[in-house]
Amino acid sequence: MTNTSIYDKIIAIHDEAISVLNTMHIPPYPVHYQKQFNKIFDSITDNTLKNALKNDSSMDEKLDSIIKYIELAKVAIDSFAQSHGNIANVAAMQCELLDSYSRTIPRDNTHDNCIRMADGLTQLGTDMASELKKSEETISQLHERLDDAMIAVTIDPLTHLLNHRKYMEDLGDLLPNGNDRELPLLSLMINADTFKEINEEFGHIAGDKVLYFLAQTIKAMVRAGDNVYRYANDQFAVLVNRCESDKAYGIAEKIRHKVEHSHLIYNGKTIEVTVSIGATMHIVNDDIDSLIKRTEIGLIKSKESGKNQIIFT
Repeated sequence: MTNTSIYDKIIAIHDEAISVLNTMHIPPYPVHYQKQFNKIFDSITDNTLKNALKNDSSMDEKLDSIIKYIELAKVAIDSFAQSHGNIANVAAMQCELLDSYSRTIPRDNTHDNCIRMADGLTQLGTDMASELKKSEETISQLHERLDDAMIAVTIDPLTHLLNHRKYMEDLGDLLPNGNDRELPLLSLMINADTFKEINEEFGHIAGDKVLYFLAQTIKAMVRAGDNVYRYANDQFAVLVNRCESDKAYGIAEKIRHKVEHSHLIYNGKTIEVTVSIGATMHIVNDDIDSLIKRTEIGLIKSKESGKNQIIFT
């Protein structure tokens, strides 16, 4: 089963669980709703999905599955929150009506039972609102945990940049808009010159510090809305959106110049590093492969022709 079909199956399971839940007589409390939804969802999932996921043979496939589960959880929580919003409206109306009713009933023995009933229903509405508040707090906490989980699979832990997976995802989101027109999108590939020699002379810990230094330097040279990625070991990628072609070289040169004139001190020694940069602008009908290939060709030419320079393709 492919990752796409796994995702489709998960969504189908979610929809089926909601459908089953809607046919049940559930007490109007969020905790009951959540408990029943989880029970139904888990029972369906056990029999349809787990075997399909057993055969994932690579970490990438497993991470894809994790991401799909996170996306599903967001859908489930949003559905849960929406349902509770409806309950909240009903609870508020109930409280308002019952309060009004209890104020207008004559206070005599004939109506004692009715008054007690009204008081009891009012308390039910209060309890419902209390449970709803607790549930909303839980939903908020779950959203935070899910956001943290999403970050964990899209951030490179060494450089704190977005990772290769997120780069491919972002390109997939951007490029369909350019099927019939050029996009003001600048693609950069940046490679650390003599990184192997730095590792050999100063050690791998120093090499890691160089990568972090380069990551933060590159990030500081672009706008906050432009994304910088750790594309591979000592290779970085930058996507600069809303960039006109006449500004593109200046952006790449600013990065190259800043790295060349910044020096990292490690154990009392100065580590000098430069970068080679390949660059290209989006053209009509670019897909992920064509844009990356053209950018990497520029990077290769930059390194082959002397390093510490920018080649546009």
